[in-house]
Amino acid sequence: MTHQQAGQDAKLAGRSEKQASPALPEASEVVPVKSHPIGIAQLPEIDLRQLYQLTDDTGIFQHAVYAAPDPNHGYCIDDNARALIAAVLHARLRGYDERIVPLQRYLTFLAYAFNEDTQAFRNFMGYDRHWLEDIGSTDSQGRTIWALGLTVHYAPNEIIRELAEQLLFKSYHAVEKFQFIRSQTFSLIGLQEYLNFNPAHEEISELRDQIANRLFDAYKAHATDEWPWWEDTVTYDNAKLPHALLICGRAMHRQDMIDAALKSLDWLYKIQLADDGHLSIIGNDGWYQKGKQKAGFDQQPLEAYAMVHGHLTAASITGEEKWAEYAWTCFHWFTGRNDTGVPLYHPETGGCQDGLEVSGPNKNQGAESSLAYLLSVLELHLYYELQASRITAESPQVLGLGLIGASNTAAFSLAQYAKLEIIKPIAAWSPSIDKTKHVATPLSMSIANDFTEILNNPEIQIVYIASEPNMRSDHAITALNAGKHVLCEKPIAIDLGSAHQIIQTAHQRDLVFGVNLMMRFGPLAQPIKQMIRRAVLGMPLRGYYVNRAGDAGLPDNHWFWNPEISGGIFVEHGVHSFDMLRYWLGEAQVLSASRFRRYFNEETEGDVLIDQATCDLRYGYQTTINFYHGFNQPVPLDMQDTRIIFERGQILLRGWIPSFVEVRGLLTDSEIEQLEKLFPDAAIKTIRTFDEPTDIIHHHGRSTRIDREIQMNWSSPHDKQTLYGQATKLLMEDFIKRINHRRHQLRADANDALAALTIALDADRIAKGVTP
Repeated sequence: MTHQQAGQDAKLAGRSEKQASPALPEASEVVPVKSHPIGIAQLPEIDLRQLYQLTDDTGIFQHAVYAAPDPNHGYCIDDNARALIAAVLHARLRGYDERIVPLQRYLTFLAYAFNEDTQAFRNFMGYDRHWLEDIGSTDSQGRTIWALGLTVHYAPNEIIRELAEQLLFKSYHAVEKFQFIRSQTFSLIGLQEYLNFNPAHEEISELRDQIANRLFDAYKAHATDEWPWWEDTVTYDNAKLPHALLICGRAMHRQDMIDAALKSLDWLYKIQLADDGHLSIIGNDGWYQKGKQKAGFDQQPLEAYAMVHGHLTAASITGEEKWAEYAWTCFHWFTGRNDTGVPLYHPETGGCQDGLEVSGPNKNQGAESSLAYLLSVLELHLYYELQASRITAESPQVLGLGLIGASNTAAFSLAQYAKLEIIKPIAAWSPSIDKTKHVATPLSMSIANDFTEILNNPEIQIVYIASEPNMRSDHAITALNAGKHVLCEKPIAIDLGSAHQIIQTAHQRDLVFGVNLMMRFGPLAQPIKQMIRRAVLGMPLRGYYVNRAGDAGLPDNHWFWNPEISGGIFVEHGVHSFDMLRYWLGEAQVLSASRFRRYFNEETEGDVLIDQATCDLRYGYQTTINFYHGFNQPVPLDMQDTRIIFERGQILLRGWIPSFVEVRGLLTDSEIEQLEKLFPDAAIKTIRTFDEPTDIIHHHGRSTRIDREIQMNWSSPHDKQTLYGQATKLLMEDFIKRINHRRHQLRADANDALAALTIALDADRIAKGVTP
């Protein structure tokens, strides 16, 4: 929403000389504070529920009736710019996933808002998607430029960065003509964010200098020792003025700007500090005029956010702990330390109420207020997690590990995890005391009487869940609700509802949840993925995956054969191969599936064993892969093969974790060079060469030039157990990296596990002949 711009009619002009200050940190530096007033575990939860509630397929609604979106007031670019900032910050913290926070939807709203005729952004849009004006206020223009600059700086991929940069380049020229100080301030933050990414852009750098000097000159023209402020009235979004001056002063090496910014920010904090130490925000019913009493109400959440962000920025730049303490005082305004003693944040909805009135909080939870709270939480997480990541890099924290379940897989995996210096196995529990002892005793782990002992143990930060598949969702959700990070054996669950509930709980609790899809960590997983992406052999067309497994360790009464416990072959075992091929080829659709009984008799379905399953999957438009899983071989014949046929050759892989690859095909010399880089130790043999005119081949409806037919072979020097152990450790290291550096994206995350489970359940349903 747009605030009125009353009192902002003073034009800013002038330019002061730069004053170098070599003692200042570089723009990209963050000075660590001596200590932290709060631990990472005590940070407020990143609650996205009201963001979801207010967002539809157009963007974020401007207003709400209580917590429900109000279509009567449609959308505005102000709030979609704020939502874009929140999405970018969330991607920095937790990695980018459009399914979790729709970053591109908010960016698309900004793109659609740009009016080519006026060369400016529109602001208000009706629920019918018709614009209500040709050009928005300059405040809304400035907020949009701020959001675009931040998006360019921290874009999670180049596609997003290029669109944001294109919009910024179209719009930044107007900043020079903005008349209002806050419009210039918002824009200045965006320009500086862009320059943090691309400091070589001369025109934007010159514009930044010009606007920053205007801002500083306006300060010097009005400020006194008793009133270190830009105007005779303190109005709205106040902390953004010293914030913008502070970050530009740092980048421009202007100590005078930094000193002025810190002085004004400190004054702004103290004039809003009540006698008992809580934040008492300047109300918008009269503001705070020089020489008069400040207005007590209505107090706006946006002010608290601006204060939180400004003070954390000051803490980052100066390294002084007091600024972080100020930020916490400002944040607690949301949680009830305010003039009414009533929280504005609603844990039932995840939203924030629309301001503090004389009678108490406004009961509506619109976009501006809810985003103000969410942005404050995100900034706190960024500040403390970035600090923690630097400390962790210098002195990694040893993480305690608890085990729920005691399978052979758990015993093997735990033995690998224990080899990592950063992991300390603490305690184990399973329903079988003998099995638990078998797993725990070699690693000197204590044996819990109940799995709740694992969850209540303060020495344990990670819970590894290796219980039977039908119990994993309950164990995972309980562990997450107990505040533990969770690494789960595959499958994630045996039904989609439980899987979704696990993922939702992990997001709500802001904890790391991973699944042991360790095939992605084998030595050939990445090279094969790159080979397919680069189309070294052309497009993939057809393939198969065959798992001929031994069943000597699976007696007829083993839970593996009970689909109510295991989910069946597709679910319990097939998810590994479904995930691996999806990692290489993308999303898949099940075309057909079949299951086969072990005994050919007339027994009822519940009394027979399904020991073979096969299905066909389509990837993209024309790639089909057949999967076969059979548990009927003698152990010496246990073998797994994968073959993928391309337009100009084929790949053959062998091994549960592929340890051998053979590539045959017709390639150019440059494609062969790519193979040599992807497989540096491989043996490549030329079968024949092609010279003009035979170097042009015709296939698949087109012509391609080639140089040679080759055969490449690569095999790992390690045996299956060694490769399995290496992949297991790499997966845990990846998981720990996500805990310590929350911007890190897991190579195999919960959504990958969910996708593999979806394929498995679709195949199982089709094989049973069940219509959805």
